[in-house]
Amino acid sequence: MAIRLITVFFLFCVLSIPSALASSLERARDALDQVTPERAESILSADISPGSVSEEERDELFFLLAETARHYEHFSEAGNQLNRISDPFWGGMGYYNLAMAHLERESLSRTRVALRVVRSLAAGDGSLRGADLVSRAHIAEGLLALRDDDPRRAEQVLSRVRTDSTLVSEGLYLLGIARARNGSLHRALQTWQRVERFPVAWPGVVEARLVRVWGYSESGHHSEALMTAERNHAYLERSIERLDGLREQVREHGVVRLIRWELQDDRDLVEFLRGSRNHTRSPLIAWVLEYVADGGDPSAAPARLDAGFLGFLADERERLGGFRDRNLRQQALVYEQVALRQMDRPVQRGGWE
Repeated sequence: MAIRLITVFFLFCVLSIPSALASSLERARDALDQVTPERAESILSADISPGSVSEEERDELFFLLAETARHYEHFSEAGNQLNRISDPFWGGMGYYNLAMAHLERESLSRTRVALRVVRSLAAGDGSLRGADLVSRAHIAEGLLALRDDDPRRAEQVLSRVRTDSTLVSEGLYLLGIARARNGSLHRALQTWQRVERFPVAWPGVVEARLVRVWGYSESGHHSEALMTAERNHAYLERSIERLDGLREQVREHGVVRLIRWELQDDRDLVEFLRGSRNHTRSPLIAWVLEYVADGGDPSAAPARLDAGFLGFLADERERLGGFRDRNLRQQALVYEQVALRQMDRPVQRGGWE
């Protein structure tokens, strides 16, 4: 999946008017999203020439040409097109996609090289979106290290994920796993506890809650494991209820209107997201960010945007329901462990000890 929409900056597309040539770029993006690179190639070659577009559109043109080559598994050509991009962020996004393509084909050395290029390019962007992309590269490198059974390297890399990134919850969840594998279960539990303050919409948040139950049980603190499982159940029930409420609001008012209300019409989105972690306190914005990160198009027509977002929220509700079921199974297992411990303890004159 293209990562061109992982950053909050693209949410501005919801409230903006595209340029005259944007329709051709949009049609090419749609063709790539539908896994029809030959159609995208036809659109790009017939409708757009590098000399007829703005610098920003030119960069996107080269990005889409690279994506087309990547779909055909012409990775060298994809790299050639990415090297023509002047915006380091566009180039970084392209190399991230290239890294994931190499990963799918088990070309791990090429994956690592591409991720290093991502970090180099995105770090030069000097913006929030660039910082998020660097963090995404760190997360991918951390996952590779865990896969290679190198938790020390994973911990080193994952600790670099920025705390002001929208990816911090996923980074902390994986960092806890690395620390647990390094034998520091206490530090892992502390790390997973930090994830709880982030929105339920973000990756790693619910996972960190569930893994804490395992962590407490593994360390012999069964009462803590039970209390955590009980809190998780209440938390997931509330989250599902709030998600259902948001779905009703979207049906009634539409996503764009809800975003405008959340930003109080004239507030700058980036400043809103930077200010006092507003995004962690806004369920709507948190879910919209995840929708965009998942490949949703915020520049779509309102009816199409609403339909796509509602479909995404329905999938997320099912995901939360699955986590709720897993938590209940965890809770039952801990109860069983406690019961077995009680049965193994000797009966003395004063009763159970």
